[in-house]
Amino acid sequence: MFTLTQYPIVVVNFYAPWCHWCQRLEPAWEAATAAIHGKYPEGTDGRIRYAKVDCVAEAELCKEHFITGFPSLRVFRRAHDDIYVEGRHEHEAYTGDRTKEALEKFGDTLVLSAGQPHIKHDNLTAAPRVAGCNIAGFVLVKKVPGTLHFTARDEHHSFDHNWMNMTHVVHAFHFGTLPSLHKYYMLKRLHPMGLTKDWLDKLQEQRFYSLNPQHTHEHYLQVVRTTVQPLHGGRANSYDAYEYVAHSHTYISDQQPTAKFSYGLSPLQVVVKELPKHWYKFLTTTCAVIGGVFTVAGILDSMLYSTLSMARKVELGKQG
Repeated sequence: MFTLTQYPIVVVNFYAPWCHWCQRLEPAWEAATAAIHGKYPEGTDGRIRYAKVDCVAEAELCKEHFITGFPSLRVFRRAHDDIYVEGRHEHEAYTGDRTKEALEKFGDTLVLSAGQPHIKHDNLTAAPRVAGCNIAGFVLVKKVPGTLHFTARDEHHSFDHNWMNMTHVVHAFHFGTLPSLHKYYMLKRLHPMGLTKDWLDKLQEQRFYSLNPQHTHEHYLQVVRTTVQPLHGGRANSYDAYEYVAHSHTYISDQQPTAKFSYGLSPLQVVVKELPKHWYKFLTTTCAVIGGVFTVAGILDSMLYSTLSMARKVELGKQG
């Protein structure tokens, strides 16, 4: 854009004509633009300019600047809007009130830095083609079927569905609390199916790609509760393991693309309880072993006696 290289500071309103919030912003934006251009005229000052871009007519230009929500008010200093916050690459933007007074005051504060060279940073890397985020946390849910939605939503922005990419990586997704080291070894010893690498988290480190626009990803999780009760420690030492099987698929939707996690808790519960061995069972087992030894010894003795008797008879017959 010629305007970006011509002025030290340019505030650009990226909008879409169909967006309700863009339509509400337009009167305040036009009034603030006229006020700023009047205060800092191009002929005698020209340090700052307000501009706007129609992202329907200039779709490719908006994609180049990673515009996914409307309106987006970006601040370009020397034709750049790149900033780094704690090592993270971001785009400088205005997020204040959308009134004529607030927009005009914002322009006045920007002018103070006009003419300053754009701050250079070492070891810059190219901005990703698709912006992303990392989400971590937990949700308290009732033990009834439900769906967890991940999608873009804002009270003051509209989003273009064609530009949203719901590709995601599930680093961890599990139900319930993770077991302590002591309980993990207890589970490993008592679990009827044994503990596999993904026994608690079937989606761990799996990647799901959106190959086409407006792709929605949906994961179906069937959860089964397994309660393991060791011999000692009582309820405090037991553990409820919520294991699940996952089935994932993608589809193209006319609605806003999302990543859905639908879950359902099975009405069946597996209970693994460790029971003590009573002394009489030990005695019975011991007697059974001893009785078995005597029985086998008797059989062997009988066979040996019969064999020797037969051999003796054969020998006597030859002598006669």
